[in-house]
Amino acid sequence: METTLFSIQKDIKNNPFYDRRVAYIGTFSIEGRALSKLLKAWGAEVNNTISKSTRFVLVGQNPDPEKIQKLDTLQHDGFTIRRLSQEDLDCILRGENWEEYATSNEVIKDLDFTIEHFNQHHYMFDDGGRNKIAGKELYFCEGFRKDKYAISQIAGNLAAWCNHMLSPQIQIFVLSNSTIEKLQRGEKDENILMIQNYYNRNKSDKFDFSFMTEDDILNFARLWIKTHNDKVLLSLYDRYMNSEY
Repeated sequence: METTLFSIQKDIKNNPFYDRRVAYIGTFSIEGRALSKLLKAWGAEVNNTISKSTRFVLVGQNPDPEKIQKLDTLQHDGFTIRRLSQEDLDCILRGENWEEYATSNEVIKDLDFTIEHFNQHHYMFDDGGRNKIAGKELYFCEGFRKDKYAISQIAGNLAAWCNHMLSPQIQIFVLSNSTIEKLQRGEKDENILMIQNYYNRNKSDKFDFSFMTEDDILNFARLWIKTHNDKVLLSLYDRYMNSEY
């Protein structure tokens, strides 16, 4: 790769890097200082500290694992940062396909909720029978196979605070089995879209929500009933299983 501008028949100010914050990690076919100089000549702000203000990260050979983790985290949290390879860089510098690499200069948080988000933030009971929802504030979504108010009473009997309205105090979203089954197929129901939109609208820079499932609550309730001979919880459990939504 040459260190000078490529000969292209386009206005240089229309290139994807112009007036954009760009970071590069790893090694490329051009030495780092020369690459930095070239990117600056194309109008980029070169800053290898990766943040939500970064618009492009060029990932070369043997990148710093900590910086890759930072990039992964920001993308996980919904920030629209483009990850480019050596091939992408060469393509842009040849003046090809600029429209495919175009990105807004604004900091945009646009989380795309996937099953990986659920798996990473799945708040599970442990095998020791410890009540991990005592004192936690739970939000019960829609779509349970039985009456959600009955299952929320089960959680309430386990000393959880049960909320049916969104608030910043919510610590755990309880999702129905059907919601998770759809998400595993790549489908987003109204619950996932609600959580996704709620996060995208709020001021948080980190997706740190926690999730439990319908079966998480029910399975732990059965264990608690068996271990503690909790007849009140048993009656609530039976009420849920015999209820209709």
